[in-house]
Amino acid sequence: MNKPDVKMLDRVRMIGGDEEKLLLLVGDAVTFATPFFEERLEELDVDEVFAAKDAVEARNLELSDECSVVDYDEMVDLLLTGGEKVISL
Repeated sequence: MNKPDVKMLDRVRMIGGDEEKLLLLVGDAVTFATPFFEERLEELDVDEVFAAKDAVEARNLELSDECSVVDYDEMVDLLLTGGEKVISL
């Protein structure tokens, strides 16, 4: 997800259904990885949340303990080996 639009979070729930969900936040969407949004992400039943390292550092954000910071190599691994479907929002 690359947009900090709360409506996008509802789409994650709708599209993901009951399947395992990994959420990769890039660009301005890394703001969802902050403690302020932690409860909202838990409601989505997201199994793991990842935030792009460069985006987090550029915004000087303090992240939730539930979020893992990943660099570009780790993002590629997530996208190519993380599951059956990749959806970009």
